Amino acid sequence: MKWIGVLLLISMSTALGWEWGRALKQRPKHIQLFLQSLQILEAEMVYSQVPLQEAFQIIAKKLPNPIAPFYQELADALENKEKDFDEIWEECVQKLIGQSSLQKSELEILIQFGRTLGQHDIEQQQKHLKLTNLYLEEQWKNATERFNTYGRLSNVLGLLCGIFLALLFI
Repeated sequence: MKWIGVLLLISMSTALGWEWGRALKQRPKHIQLFLQSLQILEAEMVYSQVPLQEAFQIIAKKLPNPIAPFYQELADALENKEKDFDEIWEECVQKLIGQSSLQKSELEILIQFGRTLGQHDIEQQQKHLKLTNLYLEEQWKNATERFNTYGRLSNVLGLLCGIFLALLFI
């Protein structure tokens, strides 16, 4: 019975290590997807000159989860028009952060971007998009570096912590 507990402890800590590593791996991918969505948004705004709601629907069709539901929710909320755009954007970004591996640093960048979205002419909007791209690219570099540093370490650390705890309790 004692050995079953030891094996469960080791397997659970290993699973936690793998989960941490998976989150570290997903964060750069999710940032990259959001950067792609901003490129599509810029193209739709500048060249096609479609309304934001339609641009959000286009992005939702072109990108995978967790970005697609974010933009679809934005498009649906704009259709209902129950709240101001700033409030809708912030709520959707908060939800995106909860459903993805994005962190608080990306949250702040995205909320700041949402405050400027649709408030200026096309030239100013392009400048805000480029600035947001720069900030998110920096976050992507940091996330990639963090994964390269701690990604594999988290898997091994989970296993070693489990073994240590098992030895401690025996």
